[in-house]
Amino acid sequence: MTADFDRWEGSLARRGEPVDPPVITVPIKPSPRGGSGTFLAADSDGEQWWVKPLNNNQGERVTVTEAVVGAVGALVGAPVCASAIVFLPPEIEGWEFRRGSRITSGYAHASRGVDNAVEHRSLLYRDRDDNARRHVGAFAIHDWCWGGDDQWLYAETEDRMLYSHDHGWYLPETGPTWSVDALISRVEQAHVASWPATGLDPEVIVAFSERLRTLTRDDLVSVLGGIPDSWPVSDLELERVGWFLESRAPRVADRLESIGGSL
Repeated sequence: MTADFDRWEGSLARRGEPVDPPVITVPIKPSPRGGSGTFLAADSDGEQWWVKPLNNNQGERVTVTEAVVGAVGALVGAPVCASAIVFLPPEIEGWEFRRGSRITSGYAHASRGVDNAVEHRSLLYRDRDDNARRHVGAFAIHDWCWGGDDQWLYAETEDRMLYSHDHGWYLPETGPTWSVDALISRVEQAHVASWPATGLDPEVIVAFSERLRTLTRDDLVSVLGGIPDSWPVSDLELERVGWFLESRAPRVADRLESIGGSL
């Protein structure tokens, strides 16, 4: 495949800082698990978020990847947790979110808390709630965004509804080390999940495939442009992410439909 970057050149040059982001005012508790050091906190409106700052224990790139995958996943209707770029004000600087790691002021990525959630590393409960539909989105973003270290939450009070979260290890060659070279070399390669496909909703497979095929560059620019300009990722790098996702989308749609054809 010849890399056609022309349409993406300069498309994110006007990237700025978030306008009126949620402001985290009350750190609540560190996460008891995970390597990054995500912490639970509340914003000025009382909404609770799991926050992953740039100085998390897995590196700044993980926060960037989280924000990118959360945004593009929501764009195509995947069952990702609601997420946002939040602001950590100077008033909470110094709070220790993991032993030896303290909050510094600036922008961070945050996922909305899911009440009464249980985390699993396996794709489960397809027969509960509308998970036969939601699992289709999990298959789609795993291939499209080059999933890695997949993790899911199941809301116990919502009949174990699935939410995809913690996407820091997506993008090739894994979230902390993704690069432009890796995006270019992997763009044509399939990255199909090995999970069983039995019981997926065939109508949703068709609808999801159509959404991927009709995705536009402007759609992707609208969400990638929300990554803060102050973060450690260049316009060029994000433009290559956009090119990677735009280029892969039709092929992922074909592979998703082939899963549906085997049901």
